[in-house]
Amino acid sequence: MTYLTQKEKSAPMNELYQEVIVDHTKNPRYKGCYLSSKINLAGKNPLCGDCITVFCHVTKDNESSDYKIRAGFQGSGCSISQASASIMCEVIQQKDYRQAMKTILLAENIYTGKTINKNKEEIDSDIEALSGVSNFPVRIKCAALAWKTLKILLKTVFSEEGQFLGTEAIEKSVDKEDSLPKLRIISTEDF
Repeated sequence: MTYLTQKEKSAPMNELYQEVIVDHTKNPRYKGCYLSSKINLAGKNPLCGDCITVFCHVTKDNESSDYKIRAGFQGSGCSISQASASIMCEVIQQKDYRQAMKTILLAENIYTGKTINKNKEEIDSDIEALSGVSNFPVRIKCAALAWKTLKILLKTVFSEEGQFLGTEAIEKSVDKEDSLPKLRIISTEDF
């Protein structure tokens, strides 16, 4: 397992953000949480060896008729990849498809440094802790792995309108050669 390098520890990253990353690394949320679901996707960064499997459980909310998502993960890798997966699982709980995709986009913009936080009330403080990763371009792939894996998984089992397609969608996409994801292993080489 790789930990923060000396350069990363001494970088001008806010100490509070460093504490959040360290806390999520040492005390990961929803790690090992398989959620008794067939909906899962493994992501791997072959350049550094980070591996994440994201598990999702989808239930229909009787009040709103939306499909709510719960997520867990299993994996190994550096502290950034593990903390990012923990943060992702914590903030994605009970979101519907559109909310989840909006959260994923926000996180991508934060860890790549594309978003300057104008309205901090809208941003979960733990996601904001990933902003320091943008100072280290090599580490962006570490932070991205879980989020990209979840994004591919959700796009496979949900329609663009947010309708849950079921676990059959995964089986169909695995069978097609030209389907969206190569489901069992993804690479972060193109981020």
